[in-house]
Amino acid sequence: MSMSLSLAASQKLSISPRLQKAVRLLQLSTIDFEQEMHDTIAENPFLEELEENSEEQLAQEDGEAALAYGDNPAFEKTYTPSAGTNDLSWAPEHLQLRDLLRQQLSASRQDARLSFIAGAVIECLDEDGYLRDSVAQVLAALQLQPEADAQEIKRAIALVQSFEPTGVGARSLGECLQLQLRALSADDPAHDLALRIVEGHLDAIERRDFGGLQQRVGCNEDELRAAFALLRRLDPSPGGQMRSAASDYVVPDVLVVKRGDGYQTLLNPGVRNCARLNERYVALFRQVRRSEHPEMTRQLQEARWFLRNVEQRFDTILRVAEFIVLRQKAFFDHGDMALRPMVLREVAEELGIHESTVSRATGRKYMATPRGCLEFKFFFSRELPMRQGRGCSATAVRALIHEIIDAEGQGQPLSDVEIAAQLRAEGIGIARRTVTKYRRMLKLPAAELRRYA
Repeated sequence: MSMSLSLAASQKLSISPRLQKAVRLLQLSTIDFEQEMHDTIAENPFLEELEENSEEQLAQEDGEAALAYGDNPAFEKTYTPSAGTNDLSWAPEHLQLRDLLRQQLSASRQDARLSFIAGAVIECLDEDGYLRDSVAQVLAALQLQPEADAQEIKRAIALVQSFEPTGVGARSLGECLQLQLRALSADDPAHDLALRIVEGHLDAIERRDFGGLQQRVGCNEDELRAAFALLRRLDPSPGGQMRSAASDYVVPDVLVVKRGDGYQTLLNPGVRNCARLNERYVALFRQVRRSEHPEMTRQLQEARWFLRNVEQRFDTILRVAEFIVLRQKAFFDHGDMALRPMVLREVAEELGIHESTVSRATGRKYMATPRGCLEFKFFFSRELPMRQGRGCSATAVRALIHEIIDAEGQGQPLSDVEIAAQLRAEGIGIARRTVTKYRRMLKLPAAELRRYA
């Protein structure tokens, strides 16, 4: 037996702790970010909270924004600053959905590559626990070398779907209910029938075509009732159970102030950075041999990284908000019907950052504007074609549908087919089913119900 040395090239997946923390800070909501900041200050001796007079100084720096909103009725309706804005004693102590899933991912002891991809899938989940992004979008956000293929993505999605709460990671309501049914005991006589219904007949339930549903699945009325009773035990929003009662409390990240014919975008002074280096503690540490205190050296480095990441978070959010406000000026001037179509890719290309960064910078972020407190995501709407060339946003079309229905004659409601025809006459190419979808999003009843309203 002989021994020898050889060189071989290999690829290794790695993401620095600093980058991981920067990404995590960016995707946090304002309330979660403030809690994270207070927790980090409590854990790291090299960090301290800014004193009260520092907050006053920040308020003076943005005094113009406060004055501009003092007489703004839209602002009063949506957000009222108070001394308790940064008091998080009421904040929920239980885990959020993504935290719970990350814990289960860590406990599953998968290989590093699959864990990384599954972690990306977790970040793509919405608040209801659904995976709304396509496989291609997840792949684009990963930036893995070598690139992840579709099979790896499917394995990662299946892994996330195996976690609690059951049904999380589904890409549709049908898949969500299927995951929950398969987790239940098949001993229930209604189990197989309920599974068949959610696999291919949810449309009949939506139309309330129960007679047709009985014929399609081949069951009697009692069996159908039993299947419905089982379906009512399922949760169509598995992530919803992880929400706190405080999740409806919204603190805007930025303020949009009208200045002459334009609009100025400012960071909300109430959620600015409240951490700084404890210079006295740093000076004391400089007097000792760092090699003898590796843990304290690490904490000092982490404190500096944290402060840089915080500033980078604010900078990214502000840049994205400024682009949105500039692009959507017509909306602020004229309302929903003037909202321009816009996608994440446009913002990413303009700002020179990755599309996934824009997604994190707009998720659960809000701006207080003269038109109310709006989520960043509100301004992103797909383009619908128009005969005149440039398309219009889906939000603008929904506003038009609302206007058409509001203008209906008494007892003469328009059907979705007629509304679609009217929009097409105005140059907007739209199908009847799209009108139906948008009408339901607006929570407007069908024509037959409006006739007797």
